[in-house]
Amino acid sequence: MSESWATDTYPAVPPDARFRQNLQAALEQTHRQQAAQRKLGAHGPDRRLLSLQRVAGLALLALALLLVARWWVDDDRRG
Repeated sequence: MSESWATDTYPAVPPDARFRQNLQAALEQTHRQQAAQRKLGAHGPDRRLLSLQRVAGLALLALALLLVARWWVDDDRRG
């Protein structure tokens, strides 16, 4: 198997008509299902990476960590 595969070495074999029909039917069914799910809102809320709620939550977490770190440093200086 050291020789590389090339299009001129092996003839292209097209899929048969039955495969194409099954593929087309599956694609149409998937498209209909996804459209229905979008219409019904079945996917839930928007799952963006940087939504406003996530940014606000991360900001609050960062603030809390900074306050704890400051308290810890101040406590070490006193003690």
